[in-house]
Amino acid sequence: MKIDENIITEFWEHIENQDTKIAKKIYNWLNKDNLSSIIEDRGVFWTELTCSSSTMPDYIYEYIKNWGKERGLQWIYDLKLQ
Repeated sequence: MKIDENIITEFWEHIENQDTKIAKKIYNWLNKDNLSSIIEDRGVFWTELTCSSSTMPDYIYEYIKNWGKERGLQWIYDLKLQ
């Protein structure tokens, strides 16, 4: 079980190996240093932007969420409070 690991490199590799229009748009957005990290902690993951003025378009947000879910991870904001 992974604890507090930055998996942004894995996401970069995934995007670089995709030949789709959306992947190219995400690659260009990533190249502008908008996303600092994708953190995985015990099966839960979330993103961290580089600064408070960075914004993530909805299509990238959804893409990252789906990418993580395909890896068996749970998006932090989808957790149900006990």
